[in-house]
Amino acid sequence: MIWSLYATLGYNMWYTEVPTVPFEDEAWKILVDKAIENGFNQIVLDLGEGVRYGSHPELAHPGAWTRERVREEVKALRERGIELIPKLNFSAGHDMWLGDYGKMIGLPKYYEVCRDLITEVYNLFDKPRYIHLGMDEEDDPQFFEQMELVTFRRGELLWHDLQYLCDCVRDTGSTPWIWGDIYWCYPDEFKKRIKAGKILLSPWYYRGLARENFTPLSSNPVYFEKFTSGKYKEFNLQYVEDDPFHESKFRERFIRTSVPAAEAGYDIVPCASVVFGNMKNPDEIVEYFMQNAPHKHLAGFMVAPWLSTEMKNIDEIIKNMEMLKFARDKFCK
Repeated sequence: MIWSLYATLGYNMWYTEVPTVPFEDEAWKILVDKAIENGFNQIVLDLGEGVRYGSHPELAHPGAWTRERVREEVKALRERGIELIPKLNFSAGHDMWLGDYGKMIGLPKYYEVCRDLITEVYNLFDKPRYIHLGMDEEDDPQFFEQMELVTFRRGELLWHDLQYLCDCVRDTGSTPWIWGDIYWCYPDEFKKRIKAGKILLSPWYYRGLARENFTPLSSNPVYFEKFTSGKYKEFNLQYVEDDPFHESKFRERFIRTSVPAAEAGYDIVPCASVVFGNMKNPDEIVEYFMQNAPHKHLAGFMVAPWLSTEMKNIDEIIKNMEMLKFARDKFCK
């Protein structure tokens, strides 16, 4: 099975552009050593602006890896039993790293650049089994509320671009890997458009599944302030997962569609995290899928700390790895 850690090289996928790549070699060395120590066999590396691409060097920011460094890391990790998988997030909500190209969705130049980058990372990463395309959160209006320029795909453009990007990956000989969001939102249409067996899906969820593992508002001052004021005041919430505007709907959608995706024949790698302070999440994610998903389509598990690879974050990154290891030891004997 895949036991994967999501890690970052580039970081310009969110709300504010970071001028230099927030990556430290010391933190990377510790991260890799701890991944091996905890029994991981894969790292999915979010590249973004963190590589000096030969095809589009204008995308690199100061501190980006050279092409030679990429090849060296792929080889060194492979020799230590770690499969290094490239991730290029082409979601319209996470493509700040693409610079002006991210504003060209739907235009010929955009598709040319996407194919250039996918082809290049396939070669740089020495024919990886998968290329992760991201493609998350284009369905989430709450996410876009935090952005100054809002661009997202709908209807035929969404399906055209998803199919095009997947085809670019398949043309290299690799398999496309995406987050589960598009399947969650449009499961019936997804099954018509994207054939099972030709894509890897990662359903992700970072809160509590069972009520006894819900996240108390009292666990975090930010939660308490948000969920006891404004539009939430009348609900008298005690747990984050009971949020009637977002979290409860997200949890319900995750449960309604994630295992059925595997039952429909799609290979899945569920993703856990303790990024929001719910320490029970990795246990619940591993147990839930081990008990409910058909094992022939359960390709493995991932954990995502959602933190830059810097020494200030290394303890939290290690904590995420350890929590997934504990869950694996408990439920995957």
